[in-house]
Amino acid sequence: MRFSAINFKQGLRGCDPWGCGNFGASRGGHTHKGIDFSIPEGGAVYAPFPCKVIRHGWPYANDSRYRLIEIQGVGGYSQYTAKLMYVKDLPAVGSVFHEKQKMCVADNISQKYDSRMTNHVHFELYQNGQLLNPEIFF
Repeated sequence: MRFSAINFKQGLRGCDPWGCGNFGASRGGHTHKGIDFSIPEGGAVYAPFPCKVIRHGWPYANDSRYRLIEIQGVGGYSQYTAKLMYVKDLPAVGSVFHEKQKMCVADNISQKYDSRMTNHVHFELYQNGQLLNPEIFF
């Protein structure tokens, strides 16, 4: 099964002074649980598959400036959920999207760290609650 890139053809975040955007990349005492799509602040974030928004949240317990949405696949994608972090202009919980439909926009995560970090949206993928390496779907 293939998904659509949430940033169309802008690519994935490579490595910068703050780390690399691939699944399993080192994050000090743990590993990166998703992939990072390079998207400039305010850039559109598109649905990777037919889905509905099931929750809003915060990626950092101690920093409420940054938000995330969690989506649940619909139809043949119902076993998949995903978290998209560092987004703004959040759609309402319950909103339904077609694949490649704009859902929200990228926030400025480099502002939290420094300008040398590539701005991106973090994408984590789960199938029936189990974390997956999303790289194989794009």
